[in-house]
Amino acid sequence: MNGGQSNSLATFTIIFLSHGDHYLLLERSPDKQFAPGRWTGVGGLVEPSEYNNLQGSALRELKEETGITERSVDQFALKRLLLHARPEGPLTVLLYFTGSLKERVTPHCPEGILRWVKPEQFSELDVIETTRPVLPLLINDQKHNGDQPPAMGIASYRRDGTFDRITWA
Repeated sequence: MNGGQSNSLATFTIIFLSHGDHYLLLERSPDKQFAPGRWTGVGGLVEPSEYNNLQGSALRELKEETGITERSVDQFALKRLLLHARPEGPLTVLLYFTGSLKERVTPHCPEGILRWVKPEQFSELDVIETTRPVLPLLINDQKHNGDQPPAMGIASYRRDGTFDRITWA
């Protein structure tokens, strides 16, 4: 590979749960190495043994970080995949899942603070730059829930490493 990128692949799940017209978002702890104090969904690293069950990996992360189990979530589905090739980093795949919580809860999360947010409030939050443009798409995907395959996109970066845009296939 060129451009100083490492020869590795990292895959992460990111989960956005809804209840009515609110979405459960995570304000990452200020002591986190990646994106401290920024907003995203709940999730984490897909373990090598989980590549044959990505939904299971997402549900594991959801339970570990919030205590929320599969029984508490309706219509849990993978909606979008986003490939990143950040300068000086591994190739990264982000797997965006959505679901509806049967009951509105705000659990403790060791990764930061969880809050219920309406879509019109998203612009007030310091959402991770690659997740910001995906949020409205996920809301639309969830409203039109069906057996559609997940949409795939590629995140592009400028030479200085700053995020540029997402191109959807």
